[in-house]
Amino acid sequence: MKRIIEIIADAKKEHPNDDFFSDFQLKCQTWPILGKSYRAYNKVLMTLDDESWQILKRKALNHYLQYRKGQMKQGFFDQLNESFAYQYLVNRGFENVGFIQEGRQSRPDIRFTAHNGQACCEVKTLHISDNEIERRSKNDAYDVLVYASLSDGLLRKFCSVVNEGRQQIHASGSQGLVYVIIHFDDLTQTWYDNYRKQLLKLCRIHEFDNLFVKVGLERNRRLSHNNSFQPIAQTASAGLNF
Repeated sequence: MKRIIEIIADAKKEHPNDDFFSDFQLKCQTWPILGKSYRAYNKVLMTLDDESWQILKRKALNHYLQYRKGQMKQGFFDQLNESFAYQYLVNRGFENVGFIQEGRQSRPDIRFTAHNGQACCEVKTLHISDNEIERRSKNDAYDVLVYASLSDGLLRKFCSVVNEGRQQIHASGSQGLVYVIIHFDDLTQTWYDNYRKQLLKLCRIHEFDNLFVKVGLERNRRLSHNNSFQPIAQTASAGLNF
């Protein structure tokens, strides 16, 4: 895990008293799901060109100390999540894909060239709920039906981050794509089909366009809603696919 090890080494240099990554290799061996997540990150980080890697690494380290109770280093990993959007744009054939350095004013995360000119991509991450964090911290029994559908709170939050991303893109005077990574409370994703239907219905109601949603880090589950952006060599089209 070349680039993961590299950024961990840099984090330890900048924050020598922080022990989040202590015994990193041992933890990955002890908890396979943890090692799987880091390998997913490293795989996508290896697709970045060197300039993009240096920019993203700096952004992640700038947010290293940000956290949420039960979600340590949330700010750090939220920045690394931008690499999945980068890979998506490159794989789609867009040109001049690159990260935008942070500034005093809020700006989109990634720039790229689309069929109709310069465009931007704003990346958002939705994490598990506070209720799920509490459930995972206890050994109490609970009804698995709590996972059967997405909560109203999650759906409101989804709409909020999509609208926020669209506003950031428009404020930059550009057009663009909102890329959302969402982590459901249901770790097994048993109820994924229900979630997909809820999200697609929500996208239609709010007429969201140019939206891509990636579910988790490892599985190839996603939905794209009214995405009109196409590489320069292709004809622009709009539609719904997932």
